Amino acid sequence: MKLQGWIAGALLAGGVVFAMRGGCLNSSSSAPDQRLAKRYDEICGIARDNIGTPEKGVRKLGHYLDKNVEHLLGDWGAMFATIERIPDDGKHDERARVARDRLQKPLKACEATWQRFGEAVQADPEAAALVQRFSVRLNRTFEILFKGAQLDLTDFAHLPQQLEHVLDVPYPRD
Repeated sequence: MKLQGWIAGALLAGGVVFAMRGGCLNSSSSAPDQRLAKRYDEICGIARDNIGTPEKGVRKLGHYLDKNVEHLLGDWGAMFATIERIPDDGKHDERARVARDRLQKPLKACEATWQRFGEAVQADPEAAALVQRFSVRLNRTFEILFKGAQLDLTDFAHLPQQLEHVLDVPYPRD
């Protein structure tokens, strides 16, 4: 999987987990999808500025994510909550489309930059090693936390047992 795939996957998976845990959501006045789009622009800028220095770029991305991952994940959770609070199905779907378009715009605008940065990272042994280490550790964390299991969030009757199984921790029963 390419660097941008790992980053996007990690952010998405982490965002869902963070939102499910009731994480602190950013309360800024702009819409969460607008905040995410801005953050994607910032991340793209790091990649663009470091195509010639991929190891430095990977480190800068790491520092950016370290400082901003809570906001990124919170904005993902806030975006889903914003959309899901809309009771009217038509308005719900339209708001989801607006969010999709807002998120796709910076991602598409940065596509060539990510391609060039990804190629630079793969060609630089130190940068590639940093990404590989991050990938292995993150996958190990997910494996430890979730034991490779998937939750059926539609099965409320058995959700506590699913969580118990996934986390391998006894869940207090009423």
